[in-house]
Amino acid sequence: MEEIRIAKLYDNSTEQVKIEFLDTISVKEFELIKSSIQEIEELHSVRRLLKFVVINDAELIDFLNSSLHDLTNKSIIWTGVKREDCDNVFLNINRLFLNYLSAIRTFLDHSETFLNRKFGENSNQFLEFKKILSFFYDNSFSYRFFYRLRNYAQHVGLPIDNLQFSTEYDREKNTIHGNLKVRFDRDKLLSSYQKWSTVKNDLEMLDSKFDVSPLIFEMTQNITDIERNIELIHKNELTKAANYILSLTQHLRNDNGKIFVASNFIENEKEELANYSTTEIPFDTIDFIIQELN
Repeated sequence: MEEIRIAKLYDNSTEQVKIEFLDTISVKEFELIKSSIQEIEELHSVRRLLKFVVINDAELIDFLNSSLHDLTNKSIIWTGVKREDCDNVFLNINRLFLNYLSAIRTFLDHSETFLNRKFGENSNQFLEFKKILSFFYDNSFSYRFFYRLRNYAQHVGLPIDNLQFSTEYDREKNTIHGNLKVRFDRDKLLSSYQKWSTVKNDLEMLDSKFDVSPLIFEMTQNITDIERNIELIHKNELTKAANYILSLTQHLRNDNGKIFVASNFIENEKEELANYSTTEIPFDTIDFIIQELN
């Protein structure tokens, strides 16, 4: 009969690595642990897709802030800010924004595929997800605009087409204040692309140039809210999986030892342990599920 043990690893840099083989579990329990881990890792994958969006958001904002700082410092000299400086900002802000749009589309497409495969296209869970996306499309300009803008950027032209840097000199403090405006060009968007659908009416009501940053902030919040709703859509499966693993391991979480499952033990000719397989347990995601969803 195959031996399967819950084990703990102690890896202290000042001491020798120590492994303890503890509770024995059955093959059925091991199979349930593995299926529970798979369920939990699905949530981890969705949360990782959200991180792609958040990281791209942060890179965009950091680049805008650093560009403003660099251009302002260069403007101390009358001829300090050159055409190529602004061209570099223009190039990179579009590059980063395209990455951001791509991360959003990846999150939405992968989430839809995941829920469709998991529950089926006619399931309550999948239909609820589609209803959530419709809600954001109907109620958030940034959502429906960016949804269409991604196709514009892919097939027509760069999404951000207006960049303006200016400075003001404060005589009293003898300082220069820079102002960097990164904006969409309404008229160019409308004239270059015919597939805006309902977003066309939105654009026609906006100023001829409108700011990028507030829409990025709103859209990232939208994606964060959608991810949270995905968690809630399969909350029951997640909490069941997390609670099952904890029912077999929680009593062992009493120190800094790393808990895992050891199986497929192999002995050498001297009947000494030579090798075994390990199954990692994602306690960080398990704890998130218990704290946030249970």
